Amino acid sequence: MQKSCMYLNQDVIDETFRLIYRWGGQNSEVVFDYVYSSVIRNENLFYGEKEAYRTVKKASETWTFGIEKGQITSFLQERNLELIKHLDAEDLEKQYFTDENGKIVGKINGTHCIVHARKS
Repeated sequence: MQKSCMYLNQDVIDETFRLIYRWGGQNSEVVFDYVYSSVIRNENLFYGEKEAYRTVKKASETWTFGIEKGQITSFLQERNLELIKHLDAEDLEKQYFTDENGKIVGKINGTHCIVHARKS
């Protein structure tokens, strides 16, 4: 079973990225999703956060890891990775939920982000 970063603890996250650095070939790429650290703290700052938190709890799952908003570049640099692309909820809405007139036609959960990075 594959788990997203938010289900892993800090030690497992660090070990996973160490393995990517150690065993990944030159210019290896990784794609992962994560939630903002404020979501882990249950601050309810984003659209859909309360519902997502409730759903995870109801499924007896626990989110244990997040990255502070605006800190993805430094998070990656500390793990010898360079950012290729970062998509937050707003980016995803623009890319996938915009009609031919440029109007956003659907709202998505604002807690998650998707990252594409390369080993530096």
